[in-house]
Amino acid sequence: MAITRRIFVSGAVAAPLVAQLGGSGSAVATAQPGDQNLTVLNGLAELQLTDLALKQLATQGIRMQAVAPATAIMGSDGRTVQGVKLTPEYTTGTVKPTGQPGTGRGRVFGGVVLVNDKARMEISGLRGGLPDSRVFAFLKVGDEWLGELPLYTADPSKVRLSLKTGAPGQPTAVQGSGISVTPTQEGLDAFSKAFGTALFTTKDTVFTASAQGNAWPLPSQPAG
Repeated sequence: MAITRRIFVSGAVAAPLVAQLGGSGSAVATAQPGDQNLTVLNGLAELQLTDLALKQLATQGIRMQAVAPATAIMGSDGRTVQGVKLTPEYTTGTVKPTGQPGTGRGRVFGGVVLVNDKARMEISGLRGGLPDSRVFAFLKVGDEWLGELPLYTADPSKVRLSLKTGAPGQPTAVQGSGISVTPTQEGLDAFSKAFGTALFTTKDTVFTASAQGNAWPLPSQPAG
């Protein structure tokens, strides 16, 4: 289904989810029998740091900031950024009858900065796709761009999307939530090199992602 992918934060990113939930774009992915093609008209994705991630980052005084046009989600104290809201640059994909995402790809606008008194790490231009569950992003540490790296991953088998058909002439509403995001080894290595410490493992959930959007169903492509 055509939904979106989104950005990372701190030790994790949610792009595969986002590569399926919530954005604007009109490309069509190849569907299997029974899959539904959707093209997203508009959408919004959220990435929230887990309690573990917030606690670990706080031990090193690391703060998270949103890179425009992404916007910050503030904590109850009104000072701590606990997540970001993102909109897609493009998205495309399919949804299986079970509600699982089939194939898809996407990129989001904006990004995230992790910063303390010693270092600054910026992640931007996040893109992800399925069935490959990795999330790629351009990484900048200090003033040096280090290139595009696979920084995060998610388990697409655990993603379930809810589709609600609209009235005649109205789009289908799509929602998904509770997607766990974990760092890749490349992401952990980059974080450790930038901040001089290892706070997470590849088994730690550092983010949870959710997304919603409006989409038009597309006709199935004829077989071969």
